[in-house]
Amino acid sequence: MSLQPRQKRLMAIASAVFVLHLVVGATFKPSFGLTLFGDALPCVLLILAILAVRENFRIHRGLLPLFWKLMAAGFFQMFLSECYWFYYDSLRRHSNPSPVLGDVFFLLAHVFFLSAFALRPHSASAGRDIRLRNVDFALLMFWWLALYGYFALPWQSVIQDFSKYNPAYYLLALIQHLVIIMVLAVVWKRSSAFWRAFYGACILIFVLIAVGNLLLSVAIDKGLYYASSFFDTPFLLSLVLFTIIASLGPSLEPFEDKTPNRELNQSLWTARIAMLAILSLPIIAILGTIEKNVPADVARFRLRLVFGAMLLLSALVFRKLTLLARELSHLVRLSQASLENLRSVQAQVTHAEKLTALGRLAAGAAHEISNPLTAILGYSELLADLPSLSPSDRESALIIQKQVHRAQSAVNSLRNTLRNPDAPHPTLTGKPADS
Repeated sequence: MSLQPRQKRLMAIASAVFVLHLVVGATFKPSFGLTLFGDALPCVLLILAILAVRENFRIHRGLLPLFWKLMAAGFFQMFLSECYWFYYDSLRRHSNPSPVLGDVFFLLAHVFFLSAFALRPHSASAGRDIRLRNVDFALLMFWWLALYGYFALPWQSVIQDFSKYNPAYYLLALIQHLVIIMVLAVVWKRSSAFWRAFYGACILIFVLIAVGNLLLSVAIDKGLYYASSFFDTPFLLSLVLFTIIASLGPSLEPFEDKTPNRELNQSLWTARIAMLAILSLPIIAILGTIEKNVPADVARFRLRLVFGAMLLLSALVFRKLTLLARELSHLVRLSQASLENLRSVQAQVTHAEKLTALGRLAAGAAHEISNPLTAILGYSELLADLPSLSPSDRESALIIQKQVHRAQSAVNSLRNTLRNPDAPHPTLTGKPADS
């Protein structure tokens, strides 16, 4: 694997930033300046990751361009989240800002990552239903937002209670990370060669993110966290690894998936997951009604959010059903055209078989006719050579010879026609002699 000079520079800068984080974390004491410095480091690393991924946009193999663009979109969402945290920490000296916007961007970033890996870019046969994949991506995104809006958002938008908001948010983030790791484990198992190394590195990255997020939540709850501390190390290391695996892009090559009906099974599972996502919301709402010690304002907010989310997700499912109906109609038309072509071919084959049988019959008849004609011709010649034959009888023998020659010419023409069907059919010349 040969790396481009630009990729080497990006990897070197990312490694230097990570080393700087380790030095600063081990040297400096917590302060406002250190907090802002610590918030700026992930922003710098994410910019480097985006630039490294952008180098792969020019790859034209299978779904790889779309895969890398989704990854870049995820990095950009994460970059917006880290920028917001930089702004958030700068405001904390004078006010009590809300963390909602930064958390939403962080969750959305992982939706992009999950959608990118669900594309299965290692398979050359994947991605033949991109329009349906777009609808699935929208379903996935709004479903995660609905979960965030149900479990975490009320404790900021309705009642500001960090003791309930933080555990709900970190639990959602952990579930999201585990789902991504499970998806990566599935595609890792189904891939081979260089792709396994790539997916294995991605699994390591998201394990680091999940572990780092857990350490962060524990440190915040115990009041031990401050930006640029070693609690940020797993997350920053994952960003460095993101920059490194982006350099593997030119070496990745999709291969044919030999498992039969892989795309059909994939679409079936996608449809089932979408249905489960819709059905999960009313179930969550029903369970929420029996939850104790929930303020009435929070319960009303959740109920409205569930109804709105179900309406939106149902509209997306209807859109997907419409696309599937169009695809089904297209397949039916193709099937009808194929059936008509098959019938036409069958008719041509039947006609050809009939012509072949007729040709064999005609060839046999020509052979059977040729033998007696030869005998007749021979006897007529012998008859014409008799000295005692009268002139009128000799003339009759000559007429017989002429008619035999005419019949033999017709038989020879029939044989030539059977040997070369495309040749023009000869016409018989001459008139039959008077008897």
